[in-house]
Amino acid sequence: MSRADATYSTRQRSRIRRNDPTAVRAKVRKRIVPRWVPILAACSLVVMIIVTINFRAFSELKQEEQHNIDLNNQVQEMTTENLTLQEEIHYLKNDSGTIEREAKKFGLTRPKGAKSPVPAK
Repeated sequence: MSRADATYSTRQRSRIRRNDPTAVRAKVRKRIVPRWVPILAACSLVVMIIVTINFRAFSELKQEEQHNIDLNNQVQEMTTENLTLQEEIHYLKNDSGTIEREAKKFGLTRPKGAKSPVPAK
């Protein structure tokens, strides 16, 4: 710019008086934020969201694993109980001693003079 343009410019220059308290406050209020601060804030927000989602998924996985272990234990107990009942059914069908023992539990007795049946083989 030439000296004449600078002198007669239509653009007004803002002059701050040294003793003007409003001008000092305006200068103090204006803070320049570095460019990396919003980027850092966005990245930290993304990291917090990712950590939250992964922690939730990890805790749900642990609960599912514990539930799976509990169900496997129940299956094992039921299988053992099933085998025991199958064995008991076999003896109730084929063993006369077991039949008599179970009949006595219900208060049934063999009539006098009756012989114990011999299982047919």
